Amino acid sequence: MKIKLDFLKPRLLNVLLTIVVFSLPLLRERAVLPEGGYEVVYYRPIFLLTSYLQMQDWYPFFLMIGFFLVIYFAASLVMVFLTPVWKKIKRSKS
Repeated sequence: MKIKLDFLKPRLLNVLLTIVVFSLPLLRERAVLPEGGYEVVYYRPIFLLTSYLQMQDWYPFFLMIGFFLVIYFAASLVMVFLTPVWKKIKRSKS
């Protein structure tokens, strides 16, 4: 049995979708303030990736690389399922 992984090839749409999703403020942190209460802060994964690289903090850097690969895999799967639907809609309009 051979597993086909052709959908993981880097294509322009997959890469662009991944970068757009990776640039959204996805990660949330509740920071406790010294005077009481808390503040909610949202982080963009691309910002964290570059920050960890600049600080040479390798464990969280590689965690963010893994998160990037998970997003790429999900974006590739979405494109696999949406491409036939898009072609069908395009054919029906012609």
